[in-house]
Amino acid sequence: MTSKERVLLALNHQEADRVPLDIGGINNTAMHSTTEKAIKKLYGLKDNGTLIRSDEQLISVPDQSVIDFFNIDTCSIYMRENRPWTDNKDGTYKNMWGIDLKLNPDGYYYNMVGHPLENVEDIEDLDSWDFPEPNEYMIEGLSERIDANKDKCCILEGFRECMFGIPSWLRRNENFYADLVADPELSDALHEKLLDGYIKWIDYVMPRIGSGIDVVKFADDLGTQQSTICNPTTYRERIKPFQKKLYMHVKDKYHKPVLLHSCGAISDIIGDLIDIGVDAINPVQISARGMEPEGLKKRFGSNITFWGGGVDTQHTLGEGTIEQIKAEVKKNMGVFKPNGGFVFTQVHNIQPNVPIENIMAMWEAFKENADYR
Repeated sequence: MTSKERVLLALNHQEADRVPLDIGGINNTAMHSTTEKAIKKLYGLKDNGTLIRSDEQLISVPDQSVIDFFNIDTCSIYMRENRPWTDNKDGTYKNMWGIDLKLNPDGYYYNMVGHPLENVEDIEDLDSWDFPEPNEYMIEGLSERIDANKDKCCILEGFRECMFGIPSWLRRNENFYADLVADPELSDALHEKLLDGYIKWIDYVMPRIGSGIDVVKFADDLGTQQSTICNPTTYRERIKPFQKKLYMHVKDKYHKPVLLHSCGAISDIIGDLIDIGVDAINPVQISARGMEPEGLKKRFGSNITFWGGGVDTQHTLGEGTIEQIKAEVKKNMGVFKPNGGFVFTQVHNIQPNVPIENIMAMWEAFKENADYR
């Protein structure tokens, strides 16, 4: 059985030979570049270089040697931005969205320090900002990557957080959150502009490389540790309609399943996500309120695939003992894997604080509990 077949069976809520494994198939299941480098050095893996597409997080698109070492079932087909970052000559950089970023003092990631639409007051002011135009630079080399990984589940990555994250980064969080309730006309106008831009992206990319794409991934972090960021009613009125149009465009026109990354306590809106065409959710933040594996599987397991939830990265993976990590992996897999609908990965990216022996313990426990037959 190929990796591609294994993942597609999981998305179809069927049991394969084993649970599929994803490490680095998307922007939120990967390793920090320093961690990947350390693993390659420790285990003598071929170093084909470090490929970073998530510049803010300095997360690696997995090296082929790492994919082979862990026997990963996924392959990240990661679009880059439509141009390189611009050096502002003051210690900050500007990305294609017009957002300014500055490297954190620890050198591990970049912080947003400038927001191009934060001073917008009227709908007409949105005309000062243009959605980035798609171009060949964004997808350069991706056809070759697809051809080299035809047996893997190839996931189109790079659309970012379309309808909640990007508008909050453009407007600045507090302004965008206020717009949702105090200025819905402005909020809707920005969302319409983003929707038009993203559909243009999709219709540019998919005819060029879509035949080799198995899953299209989007993101929108909608949860905190305790609840959704905005209440479910506001979400349903202001965010959900635009997500639905975007996701259904992919499903209706290109017939691809949709994977959504959304952190936090989102159990109150998982039914809504199913309603708008989401086939799988990630990272399944099991440490957040209402995100306990047993409840999620019972309530939603027949209608959505859990792409994550394998082991908690907030505490267990970075701070736990080998025995605690293995026990948690075994427990969570026992809940999520029956009847398919489960792709194993840790909850979010593996950060530099995670000891390599803990990563290996997670992987060993996965292998011990992955088989269906």
